[in-house]
This record gives sequence, C-alpha cells and structure tokens, in this order.
Amino acid sequence: MNVPINSDQACTDKGRHNTSNSDENLYTSVACIVPCFKGGQITLDIVNKLIEMDIVNLVVLVDDCCPYETGSLVSQRTKKTNKLKVIWLKQNLGVGGAIKIGIEYALNQGSDLIIKIDADGQINPDLIALLIEPILSGRAEAAKGNRFSNVDDILLMPRIRIIGNLGLSFLNKVSSGYWELFDPTNGFIAIRGSALKRVRLRKTDDRYFFESDFLFQCALAQISFAQLPMNSVYGDEISSLNPMREITRFARKHLTNFLKRLIYQYFVLDFNAGSLELLGGLTGLLAITFFSIRLLVSGILLNRYVTPGESSIFTVLAIITIQMLVAFLYYDATQQPLMRQLRSRK
Repeated sequence: MNVPINSDQACTDKGRHNTSNSDENLYTSVACIVPCFKGGQITLDIVNKLIEMDIVNLVVLVDDCCPYETGSLVSQRTKKTNKLKVIWLKQNLGVGGAIKIGIEYALNQGSDLIIKIDADGQINPDLIALLIEPILSGRAEAAKGNRFSNVDDILLMPRIRIIGNLGLSFLNKVSSGYWELFDPTNGFIAIRGSALKRVRLRKTDDRYFFESDFLFQCALAQISFAQLPMNSVYGDEISSLNPMREITRFARKHLTNFLKRLIYQYFVLDFNAGSLELLGGLTGLLAITFFSIRLLVSGILLNRYVTPGESSIFTVLAIITIQMLVAFLYYDATQQPLMRQLRSRK
C-alpha cells in the first residue's frame, strides 16, 4: 500500500485496535471504513451501531475536513472503546483519498477483511453479515451491494438516481469488464485484505470516481465479486456530488479505463481467443474505413459509381467485422467473469 499517513496529512486519536482472535469466523479482524464529509448526527449513529456489532473488530472514521466536525463529534459522543479509530485529515482529499487512508490504517493493524460503508445513512449496517458471507464461505474474494435487484425497491429511488445509475452501470461494465456486476456507485463494499493487497489502490481516483476506478483496478487483479441485493434509505442526507459537473469527467475516465483494460487484459497480461477476436474486429474496422474513403474519393473525383464487386467486398468486410466484434463482446462478458471465479476458488 502506497498511501502513507504522515503528519502533513492526518492526526489521529489515541484509540488502539483490538487484535484478539475470534473463533466465530475465518477472519481474526473485520474493519469498517467510514469516509466522512458533511456527516454529522447521521454518521454518529452509524458509528455507534458499528461499534455495537460483534462481527466488527475495528471502525475507522476518516474525517475528510468535514465542515460539521464529525470526527470530533464522534470522539466526544461515543463511549470509549478500542474498536474505534478516528482519523482527521488536514486537507480535503475527496472520498477516494479518505477511503485509501482508512484502508491503509486497517491493513497496518492486521485487518483480514475490509468493509467500506458510506457515512450518509443510506446503507443499513445490519446488512454487513450478509455482505461478507460469500467471502467467508470462499465463494468470492469481494462483495458489493446492488440496489437494482428488486423492482419495488427501484421505484422508491429518486428518478434522477435511477437514470444516472443505469447509465453509469453500463459504462462501468464496459470500462471495468465486470459485466456480472451492477450499481457501480454503490458504496457498500467488502474485500479480503489479501486480495486488496493485489490491487493498485494508489492508482485509484481520489474523488467520486473512486468506486468505478476501484472496480477497474480489481478487474486487472482478477478479483472475483459477489453481489448483495439490497435497498437504500433516502432521506435528508446532503450530497456533495454535482452530477452535471462530474458527468464529463466520468465519461472521459471510463473511456480511458476501457482502452487501458483492453491493452492490459488482452495483450499485456494475457493473449487469448478474445485477443484474436479483438484484433480481427479492429483490423476489419480499419479496412472498412480505408475502403470507404477510397470509394468516396473515387466517386467524387472520377464521378464513378461503386461496382458490384466493390459493393460485395464492402459487405463481406462489414459482416466479418461485426461477427468478430460480437464474438469479442461475448468472450469479454462470459469468459472473463468465469476465469475470475475459477481463480478465486483455487
């Protein structure tokens, strides 16, 4: 992990982590990371509930220069316990930066399972046991929530969130390769500490793109995910996300991750049938583009029509190219998830 905590970034309270072993589950330590900006009383309630849960060994609240001084509020109004650690950041790093600081601290304390939960009260902490069950049973290395598994729950969501999440979910599937996952902006995530160490966490975005960027890095590390069907609670929470301001940045970063993933997964880290299909599709696109320009220029300069032979060549090229690209999409959407599942069970 390459996100150091130093005196210029944070100062922490005097709480220490209880590292006693537990015989109740496979892991000796389960840590919950709660990044906070504009949290207040809602975050205090979440932290108190997490502290009371037997399954949670460590709660790390990261106060990202919260204007409500939530870190101080939690320190003053929670009972003294070695399960709580409060980290105050001296400058606002963004939600991604705050999460990375909290994760590094938890890993340094020997936590074997890391859970990230939002501070705005939209996630019920009681779902933690269900979230980590696939990890404890060995069926996956990580798990995340999915709010789009029940029609009735979806209809309760604000309409703008439904539209935005549907669009972002598709973009995330394309850019990360996690075609089996939905609801990428869901902040309820759990992952094994050993798997997390394979992820290039320092490369992830420090702001609101963190969840999507995190999945992209997990895909490069071949981390297998399970999903937890859940619903969220929407109330009076205050969001700092400006959709109109972030949409262009999100689109640009998704495109960048998509191109990087194709290069890494199909040409650098591996070369497989999908690589051949992708090469064939790209070659076909180049051939069609060149042939179309040639016919267009020939028609304009020489005032001639396309011959039946040229038309047939163009049609054959188009059919082969489409077939190659469809075959690649099928491979990417089916074989990559399958290989992740097989690797996680070794």
